[in-house]
Amino acid sequence: MKKTITAMYARKNFGQILDKAALLDESYVIERSGRPMAALVPLTTLDRVEEKVDEIDEALENLIGRIKGSRSKKLEKAIARARTLVAGLHR
Repeated sequence: MKKTITAMYARKNFGQILDKAALLDESYVIERSGRPMAALVPLTTLDRVEEKVDEIDEALENLIGRIKGSRSKKLEKAIARARTLVAGLHR
C-alpha cells in the first residue's frame, strides 16, 4: 500500500521512512505543495518493475520478428507505440 507524505515530512523522517520501505515493504508518494513529485519504493518493487519491463521489451521484439513483412499499417503503428512506451520506462 502506498502512502502520501509531504516533502518536509520526508526530509525530517527520512531514516524512519527508508526503514519502513525496506523492512515493511511500504511505498511512499512524496508531495510538494500538494502535488505528487516523486516516489520512494522498496528496492524489491523496483527490481520487479524493471524485470517486467525487460520481459515486455523481449516479448515485443519477438512479436516484431514474427510479423516482419506484414503490410498492416495499424499493426505497425501499434508496435511503434508499444516500443515508445517501453523505451520511456527505461529512462
